[in-house]
Amino acid sequence: MMLGVASAQPSQPPIARKTPLVKANNGQMAAPDIARILNRGELVVAIIASDSAPFFSEKDGVMVGTDVDVARLIAKELGVPVRFDRSAKTFEAVVNLAAEGSADIGMGRLAKTVLRAQKVSFSTPYMKLPHSFMINRLEFSKISGDRAAPNVIRNFSGTLGVIGRSAWEEFGRRNFPKAKIVTYPSWDKVVAAVTKGEVVAAYRDEFEIQKIMRADPGLALTLRTVTFNDIESLLSLMVGIQDTTLLSFVNEVITLRTEKPTVAMLLKDLKQ
Repeated sequence: MMLGVASAQPSQPPIARKTPLVKANNGQMAAPDIARILNRGELVVAIIASDSAPFFSEKDGVMVGTDVDVARLIAKELGVPVRFDRSAKTFEAVVNLAAEGSADIGMGRLAKTVLRAQKVSFSTPYMKLPHSFMINRLEFSKISGDRAAPNVIRNFSGTLGVIGRSAWEEFGRRNFPKAKIVTYPSWDKVVAAVTKGEVVAAYRDEFEIQKIMRADPGLALTLRTVTFNDIESLLSLMVGIQDTTLLSFVNEVITLRTEKPTVAMLLKDLKQ
């Protein structure tokens, strides 16, 4: 009898694991959401139907602009062309196209909001635009009295004009809870309202407000502007919640970009 000798156990073959990757038509192994784009042969990007230069607009049948450049860079890194879907009439419709999977990406001056976070994933911001007020001088004097203007603005309790059913309506309610939010169907209507004194202030990003003031310097007689250094619109691309690898890929492309547009650069581009 032999003691202290254990019998050897036969070695088990390694368990074969099924790869989560799929083979695209070009032979490349990729995540399913990337392979979907490669197999289709194009990146579908949803942008609202109305132009918004210099972010995105159509010139001689070709899409141009800072946002368009980002989309084309992503498509280039994927090795496919980009197709712009401009069927959406509203910004929220663009978000929905990405959320429902009808487009790979939704973009075009789309800011991060809590409501949108319930149905899409946000990319790393590719541009940051400070928030700004355009204030009717006469109407502002009526609500400020002897109080210092910065305190009145930070705790704004007057009427605040915004574009209805946009991120700005949500921003207004969150950032200025004491204000009376007045919605309008378009930015032109908001500008007209603050110019006529229907509202004390108009609320949007610094670029749009500076564009209005520079186009008509005479407005400075009745309007003044205030830009906030601690509130920004974080412009992001939006993808469906299931497209996790596409989101990581987009984030990497955005991070590697060398050019970071500013409001000053955008206003300069608008003149050209």
